[in-house]
Amino acid sequence: MSRGRRSGRLAFRMAFLAGLCTLAGMILMVYFTIQNFAPHLADDAESGLVRKAWTFGAIFSLVVSAIAAVAVYLRSANIGTRLTDLGLAVSKLGRGGTEVRVRISGNDEVTALGRALQYLSSDLTQIQQERDAGGGQLATMDPQVRAFRDLALDEEMEQTEGFEVDGAVCAGERGGMDYYGCVHQDERSLVFVVSGEGTGPIAVLACRRARDELIRAFKTGAGARKALSHTNRVLFKQMPRGACAKASLLELKEGEAKLYQAGYRAPLWICSAGQVHELNADGLALGLDEGPVFEKGLKPEKIPLEPGVRLVQTNEAGMRLQAFLDLVQTHSPKHSVPFMNLTLGGLEDDAEGGLREDVLLLTAKRC
Repeated sequence: MSRGRRSGRLAFRMAFLAGLCTLAGMILMVYFTIQNFAPHLADDAESGLVRKAWTFGAIFSLVVSAIAAVAVYLRSANIGTRLTDLGLAVSKLGRGGTEVRVRISGNDEVTALGRALQYLSSDLTQIQQERDAGGGQLATMDPQVRAFRDLALDEEMEQTEGFEVDGAVCAGERGGMDYYGCVHQDERSLVFVVSGEGTGPIAVLACRRARDELIRAFKTGAGARKALSHTNRVLFKQMPRGACAKASLLELKEGEAKLYQAGYRAPLWICSAGQVHELNADGLALGLDEGPVFEKGLKPEKIPLEPGVRLVQTNEAGMRLQAFLDLVQTHSPKHSVPFMNLTLGGLEDDAEGGLREDVLLLTAKRC
């Protein structure tokens, strides 16, 4: 059976139900309307106003019902197709496959399910790669890698005028490949996350080198784009081919921010007026290209910043936790210190037996 026929069943049933309910509601509305106005109408052989009113009401009800049915059919067909794609992906995972791709678009429950399935696929792929590299044993991140990372993290991030900036890593059983920081310049602040790709020694070295080169470029006065381009060139020249790092960088100015992402998969969350919106920016991972392709593909996203708007960045491990977004939305109106404590504390409480991976949380709120 084709995918179109399977998705069409749901669409047809929903459209039929919507059309039937709309028709019943319209007939009731026409009935009560005519009953209220019938005493005021002359119902004789010449005018027949009541009969004409019934005829018009019936036609109008059918038209509205048909429009409602078509609208519901189109929407349900889209949902049905997306659910079919998810079902095929789950079937592939059930047969032992790990490389699945799910179309993710929109901001509804089906999108959230697709995103969770995509992260599950990526996680299974990484676990399988670690198992193969370890000769059948599941690899874990060396504690020395985490210690190496933690030495470079600021215990307390320096604040910038007009913003509340904070960051932390909540330790899990595995991790140690996520760096964060904030560098202040004359007219802007640069808040960044750098993560590794893979778990081997080369990935550890590439991630740390990317972090160090970004900071080196920032301290010379380079902006986000120039610093990322510099870091990309250094990694491409000095690391083995295929070694790379991922970065997400916020360039903060008064009233505006720019988001740059180089191969970073976790979106930025924009919290405003009780709503949370997702934002991604295009960009190739650091170290995969000599320069021209990287710079052409690096496309920032502008974010207008009104007072009270909070920007939240996490790593892929954080995105795999279902409670993450709910906690962010619940605590985003608070000041940054309680926001960080309550969000990370909630993630730890929700994880039975403790977190499996390090979870990074970085935030900047416009004062």
